[in-house]
Amino acid sequence: MSSLMNDVLVFQQTTNFVRNDFAIMDDQGTQVGHVETGGSTLGRMLVGSRELTVFEGPERPAIRVKDTYSFGRERMEILDAGGGHLASLVKRLALFKTRITLDLQGEELELTGNIWGFEFQVNGQGGAMAWVSREWSGVGNAFFGKSTYVLRLAEHLTAPQRLAIIGAVLSLDLIREKQKRNS
Repeated sequence: MSSLMNDVLVFQQTTNFVRNDFAIMDDQGTQVGHVETGGSTLGRMLVGSRELTVFEGPERPAIRVKDTYSFGRERMEILDAGGGHLASLVKRLALFKTRITLDLQGEELELTGNIWGFEFQVNGQGGAMAWVSREWSGVGNAFFGKSTYVLRLAEHLTAPQRLAIIGAVLSLDLIREKQKRNS
């Protein structure tokens, strides 16, 4: 079984102007994976992070999140370990709010709640599938660009659903970072 199949995953993020990396831990604090920023250093300096890869261990990629260029709405592609299409996340503009959807091979999921504050849930046809909440990581960590949030996944989810939801959470971080750079 994959270490990323735990029902609770804690993401500890470290950011600076060219990196947006994460350590992924289980609910006991054991590191079960990590996320590395992809792309060239120059490209990250100019336009920010546009690609993240989730690793289950050294040199064992699980998924990759890529920012695809599009006009009008944000669109992220979530690829499996072999580079095949797993899911697509789209930021849609609705009247007075932002709507985020995740298309997982024909299954439409929606992210609802305080998405930009990282207090939200992922809903599918059967109801809530995952919950995300930000946790206080301390003044020192905040000063050094570190933040923490927890992803709780429903027990009944399949491996592709779990990986797509992990990719969606990381996609939101890329979108937030782009919005911050553009304002």
